[in-house]
Amino acid sequence: MKIEEAALEPEHAAIRAPARVAFRDGAVSTVGAPAPGRIVKLMVEAGEKVEANAPLVVIASPEASEYAMDLARARIEVDAANDAVKRQEDMATKGVGREVERIAAKHRLAEAKAALTHAQKTVNMLGPNSGGMVTVTAPIEGTILRRLTTVGAQVEPGGDPLFEIGNPEALWVVAEVFQDDLLLVREGAKVTLEFAARPGAVTGHVVGIGVLVDTGLRRAPVYVAIDEAISGLTPGAYARASILAPAEQGVTLPKTAVLIKDGTHSVVYVEEAPGKFSQRDVVLGHTFGEHVQVISGIKPGERIAVAGALLIDGEAQQLL
Repeated sequence: MKIEEAALEPEHAAIRAPARVAFRDGAVSTVGAPAPGRIVKLMVEAGEKVEANAPLVVIASPEASEYAMDLARARIEVDAANDAVKRQEDMATKGVGREVERIAAKHRLAEAKAALTHAQKTVNMLGPNSGGMVTVTAPIEGTILRRLTTVGAQVEPGGDPLFEIGNPEALWVVAEVFQDDLLLVREGAKVTLEFAARPGAVTGHVVGIGVLVDTGLRRAPVYVAIDEAISGLTPGAYARASILAPAEQGVTLPKTAVLIKDGTHSVVYVEEAPGKFSQRDVVLGHTFGEHVQVISGIKPGERIAVAGALLIDGEAQQLL
């Protein structure tokens, strides 16, 4: 038999869950084609690190030339409309102009400016371009996770993406916690992380709790920030998380200390004197791995039979 004192031990009140390394929100960017055309040059490979605004690919796009021509025409229209307004205002000053023509000239100028703004935005969305050649650049600093196109491929806005870029410095760990355990998790809670491909454990803390539960697994994501930068972590790597969720009342005991009597109530055996035990009914709380919370029936410091209790009570039906 094994006897231990009952205590509220925080290290035993931990939720254990499988986890994986993942990119933080906003740390992955999908790059698409800003204009229809054909890929004529690829400038990066998968796994390559790039800076923000670094060139990725060149697209030959006849429509890009048309957009540039539209912008040039819009600028000419604005200049012409400006001249027309000035003439009308000069004529009005001299008393020979007509008010209706001056108002009409101002309306044409406003329309021309709106068209210019639209044309400028269209060209700006293309990024660097010249002579129908559009250079697509990286929206963020990071690593090319996937290159999804080839030279000669036809592309268009809204079509398949060209690249996926991720920032390897912006990682966190996503723990998959059972729905029943989720209510015990608090933001800021300390977390111990063990990685399959890395010896030793590292610490982190909860920075977010998911609200969507996987209906099949009955789990929800808990987002954990790693406290110190560590090298060698890659997205998708497996881990195991122990989230500290200390019980706020009662004591924690090994599950082997609790017996089920008559299939209806839980009991433990308290050592009153050396070799002498008394049965005590208990109310159980949450289960934490190999330990269980006892809400009432036991006081901290009482000595409990935590192993071999079935030797005392042969009528107990089962262990937890």
